[in-house]
Amino acid sequence: MKKILFFTFSDKINMQGGQIMFEIIAMLTMFIDHLGIVFFPEQIIFRIIGRMAFPLYAYALTQGYKYTSNFNNYCRRLFYLALISQVPYVLLFNTFQLNIIFTLLICLLLLKLFTQIKNKFYYIPFFLLTGSLEIFQCEYGLYAFLLVLIYYFNHNIVWRHNFLNIFFLFLRNWSTQLFSFLPSVLIKYCENRPLEGKARNFYRLFYPLHLTLLFLITR
Repeated sequence: MKKILFFTFSDKINMQGGQIMFEIIAMLTMFIDHLGIVFFPEQIIFRIIGRMAFPLYAYALTQGYKYTSNFNNYCRRLFYLALISQVPYVLLFNTFQLNIIFTLLICLLLLKLFTQIKNKFYYIPFFLLTGSLEIFQCEYGLYAFLLVLIYYFNHNIVWRHNFLNIFFLFLRNWSTQLFSFLPSVLIKYCENRPLEGKARNFYRLFYPLHLTLLFLITR
């Protein structure tokens, strides 16, 4: 079985849209999003572009779960990265909320538990457990895990993603989140061309690095 390390994507059969580096798109759009939050908070276009990032990371998480050869190591890598990222995250955004890597880690653990449920009656307490994403005030909250489930089952992901966005539009008034369906279109019609070597190592560390860079600029 092919080993996929932290935040990597599976090899997919060539499809209509050709090959695209999902990792590059995820990094750039996340950077633009945070750049807008810090320096241009009134410019909504930065937030709209930034909606591209999280779905790509959520999709990467499902692929990592499906193909990793060591689930425990996968969790540890996420946990260490989340810890490293928390300090620049708190300093940059002036918040004590947990950063997005913690959200992904909890989603990964929930996904593992979900796939091991054998009795359908356990689904009710399980979905009560997903409330931990809200209790710990994780970024995106329950929305994150529901999107992870959509990508995990990988069936009609575009319209299901749109339905999820509309639901949370009424629930939380997340109007900019409506634009986040675009990565699902890429995932459905394009093949990812993964980064390799040092470029992949940079991708894995990009989150804490870019937070630190933005904080230093603000100082």
